Amino acid sequence: MKFGVLSTALFLCAVGFAEPSNDALRDVLARMDQAAVSFKGMTAKATIVEHTNVIDENTTESANMTIKKTGPDQAELLLDFTDPPESRRSVIIAGRKLQIYFPKINTVQVYDLGKGGEQIDRFIMLGFGTSGTELAKSFNVTVTGTEALKGSPSIKLALIPTSDEAKKYITKIEMWVPDHGAPYPLQEKIYEPSSDYKLTSYSDVKINPELKPDALKLKLPKGVKTEYPQR
Repeated sequence: MKFGVLSTALFLCAVGFAEPSNDALRDVLARMDQAAVSFKGMTAKATIVEHTNVIDENTTESANMTIKKTGPDQAELLLDFTDPPESRRSVIIAGRKLQIYFPKINTVQVYDLGKGGEQIDRFIMLGFGTSGTELAKSFNVTVTGTEALKGSPSIKLALIPTSDEAKKYITKIEMWVPDHGAPYPLQEKIYEPSSDYKLTSYSDVKINPELKPDALKLKLPKGVKTEYPQR
């Protein structure tokens, strides 16, 4: 849960000779526009490094990730955390509800996201299903360089939120996307106002897989305890 407006024309209508970074940005945004049209969902393995600035400490977790697009700007997310074993849990965000199931104590916690649910939807789809046009409306997007990532050249983007509401939670996002082909991120880094950050690396990404009807539902055993911490 640690979890404005620029016209796309600023990126697409440069006058005179465009610099290489502008060419790269136009290309990435155009590829995102194209990919968003057919995006329905994805599965991937995610490695998440969470940095806590005040104690200069990192924690690393692994999870299986599933996203299903449910509307033009809406999606559901499932994260099954598998490692380390002592931190195993399942997290589902669907509609305006967050559920976290802790198998060790056979307990599910349920949270009402309220109005914040709309912001959550946007961040769930960030890089997966978001068009370049929409991205440029919500963020000031720039190319900050190129890097070899996972043995392949990638373009590094910096995204600065334009809305005051988003800035309460996120100051900047860095995103690494392949320099050609499908524009889905190889890695994302989200910075918070506290200077904490979360770095997520993706592998074994499958776009538009066949998802079962219950793919984004918690598999809860009998006798599970339900808690509503907000009450």
